Amino acid sequence: MILDTSWLLELYRVPGYFEESRSPQVREETAEVVEAGCELFVTVPVLFEVASHITHVRDGRLRRSLSERLRDDTASSIERESPWTIATVGREILLRSQDVIRLAERFLEESGPNYSFAGISIIDLATKLRRPERTVTILTFHRQLAAYSG
Repeated sequence: MILDTSWLLELYRVPGYFEESRSPQVREETAEVVEAGCELFVTVPVLFEVASHITHVRDGRLRRSLSERLRDDTASSIERESPWTIATVGREILLRSQDVIRLAERFLEESGPNYSFAGISIIDLATKLRRPERTVTILTFHRQLAAYSG
């Protein structure tokens, strides 16, 4: 399973970026996936997008709390691969210059309003992980991105 920015914003309940009505469903579905032993993946561009949304939270205490949670989850993921695995290129967490250029080239090619660096990184990861015996699901609220599940 690959987590999109929209899914993480629901899990973190980032004000202005989550919907109260669907948040319980997201938590429940995520818990079921984890209990089933499925691995959750997050790409580095998704983490950047989530962090960017957190910076817009007006309440300073909540912004700090969300920032700490993101930091702790990221550190935990690197150390123990929990709560999710950060999908990387090689051993480096941050993208290498050639990876950023490749994303920029894909961004230009796609040139649609719904394909950010994060979206492109998710599509690329789904393509990489997909095998005949393995289904890859993208947990997202964006229909175009969800279409790459399978």
